[in-house]
Amino acid sequence: MFAHAASAAGAAEACAPRIDTVRAVPAAPGAGPEAPPPIDGWQPVTLPDLWSERWPGFEGTVWYRIDWQRPCAGRDDEPQLGVAFDYLSMAGAISLNDNLLWRDASLVEPLSRSWNTPRVFFLPAAALNPGTNTLWVQVVGGSMYGSGLGRVVLGPADEAVAYHDERRLFARVLPAVNLVMSITLGCFFLVLWLMRRQETAYGWYALSAIAWLVFASNTVVSTLPWPFGSTDAWSRWITAWMVLYVSCFCMFMWHFGDQRFPRLSRVLWAVAALAVAAIALLAQPALSVATLAVFIVYSLLFMAVCVQFILRALDTKKTEHLLLALCAFGFLVAAVHDALMILRVIDDRFGYTVVTAPLIMIGMSLILAGGFTRSLRRVESFNDDLAREVRGARTELADTLSREHRLELDNVRLHERLSVAHDLHDGLGSSLVRSIALVEQSGEALRRPQYLSMFKSLRDDLRQIIDTHSGGAAPVAATPTQWLAPMRHRFGRLFEEMGMRSHWQTPAAWPCALSARQVLGLTRLLEEALANVVKHSRAHTLRVQLMADGEAGVLLSIEDDGVGFDAVAVGSSIGGLGLRSMQARMTRIGGTLQIDAGDGGTRLEARVRAPVAGAGSS
Repeated sequence: MFAHAASAAGAAEACAPRIDTVRAVPAAPGAGPEAPPPIDGWQPVTLPDLWSERWPGFEGTVWYRIDWQRPCAGRDDEPQLGVAFDYLSMAGAISLNDNLLWRDASLVEPLSRSWNTPRVFFLPAAALNPGTNTLWVQVVGGSMYGSGLGRVVLGPADEAVAYHDERRLFARVLPAVNLVMSITLGCFFLVLWLMRRQETAYGWYALSAIAWLVFASNTVVSTLPWPFGSTDAWSRWITAWMVLYVSCFCMFMWHFGDQRFPRLSRVLWAVAALAVAAIALLAQPALSVATLAVFIVYSLLFMAVCVQFILRALDTKKTEHLLLALCAFGFLVAAVHDALMILRVIDDRFGYTVVTAPLIMIGMSLILAGGFTRSLRRVESFNDDLAREVRGARTELADTLSREHRLELDNVRLHERLSVAHDLHDGLGSSLVRSIALVEQSGEALRRPQYLSMFKSLRDDLRQIIDTHSGGAAPVAATPTQWLAPMRHRFGRLFEEMGMRSHWQTPAAWPCALSARQVLGLTRLLEEALANVVKHSRAHTLRVQLMADGEAGVLLSIEDDGVGFDAVAVGSSIGGLGLRSMQARMTRIGGTLQIDAGDGGTRLEARVRAPVAGAGSS
């Protein structure tokens, strides 16, 4: 079986076509695409052929003639023959002997773009000669665009198809995949940048991806260079987008590496503007020189920024920087190889960029997406921490409010106790003092009605205190005289028995409208003051006056000619509860109390302002 397979392989190899010569000749200047190939002037060439090395500056048509033999012509074991072409740059036509196999849509400006399109053809048996056969290849282009003829594989059809499929994968399929990925990732990161303008690296990456999309479309466009009317115009367009791509790529690498070079960035864009202007305005042959210079300069710039970022990543040692530096190293290797291949420094069938670009772009996108994801995680973590802090603050605030509420309740209770104590001291206490003094001053035993009157007075004072602290408010007396009448009646008899003259002066009407609370406060103050006169003053004369104090105030004056006292010393002593109670009471009702005491007597002046309309009183 193995012997049979070996013999079959040997027979197939023996029947393989054999290329004798490959020759080329430029067409006469001005010759159109329909002109026949020249008769003489043919020169031997080696494929792939770049005619700018042989005929610098030539623009027009070059004919290639490939003569080959059929060793097994007419035999039954001769396989189906095929021929595969790497490329024709820029446009062309292919004939077998005198039979046209294929022709581009346009062999005049604007030229069709077959420079990156592999082709394969089955050679029809009817078009083959028994001996020598000739493949005629007509190529139209210019030396500026690397015009010429690529490798040609002539042999069994399955070998030609296999070679073509391999070339098509690298020349057409992978670049198309690269473009689809570029537009997808570019749009994705553009949206991210629009949502988060502070992430400038995303914006520059999106712009570089879009610029790469336009620049790399040159590899997949195989029809007319629409919307441009010439190959030169298309070349200007593509070169300008190369400048923009490299410039945006530099900005992306700098921003991703947390670097800002304001002056260098301005220089970068100024040079980019000059380069684009030169490409747009120069004419041939200066355009060819400018295009080559731009290609070399921006290729070196691309490599330089890759090297710079690698050094930056090694310095920062951040994970995302190191990962992107790995991608930049891949870009660097591919860029160096392909630049040398385009400049014919090295001879290679395949460029590295078409293979590495999709993988590196995926890696760069994953790195950027990872950074975005980490940012989202930080935001989510911050939100969780913030929610936790808010819950803690709310709990602490609730505890504080609860504690303050308890303290406020305790303070209210204490205030009520003090208020009750003051009222008992000033009201019921003064009544008790008055009653005790009345009993002491009475020269004879009091009768039952007198005791009953004293007890009723004490009961009335106690009821007034209870009503005051239970929420009831006694109505304000209609006139100051009615207000003072009960107190004048209670203390008047006592003053007479003590031999003290008392004078009571009141206006016919209230000088201003006082609240019930203020009137009650003045009542308690007056009771305490009169009780102090009875207990301590040993006075002969007492004067009580109520008068207006300005336009909206009341002045209550209590004056005696007794022994007096030291107001400062008594107010700060343990026994000065009455004075402190009077001061506190006046403060609570919005008034003031002034005490003048000395050897000639004591004078108390209590001032109260009428409450402002609409202001509540607690």
